[in-house]
Amino acid sequence: MFRHGDVSTEVDKKPFWFTLIAFVGSTAATVLLFVLGWGQALAIFAGILLAIVAVGSLVILFAMLTDYAYIDQGILRTRYLFKKTAVPLAEIGKVTCREKVYYIYNRRGDLLGTVNGLLSGIDSILGELENNGVHFE
Repeated sequence: MFRHGDVSTEVDKKPFWFTLIAFVGSTAATVLLFVLGWGQALAIFAGILLAIVAVGSLVILFAMLTDYAYIDQGILRTRYLFKKTAVPLAEIGKVTCREKVYYIYNRRGDLLGTVNGLLSGIDSILGELENNGVHFE
């Protein structure tokens, strides 16, 4: 779901649909509580709690949709929230893994970017890096 290329990570379907349903359901319930139950203290309290759930699930959806990595024409492209990186595979010197995050370094040892190790399809990215002679630590 939401692949960006042949060698790509993707969003897991079940967490995506769960979060989307939580967002839509809590938004609808918040609107109904404020429209139909206006003036009642319990309805206002429940509406505020559901609004917090709606905002939280919207933030999680945004993070899910903007956390990906893919290889296109010999370039590793990653994105997380507002940070994008594009690194040619020939410039990657080594990859290390700490706390389920892969850190990508160039040949001089400078950090180029990171990739979430919990993403679906990360194995294909790592396999492609290994096929291109990238050293893993």
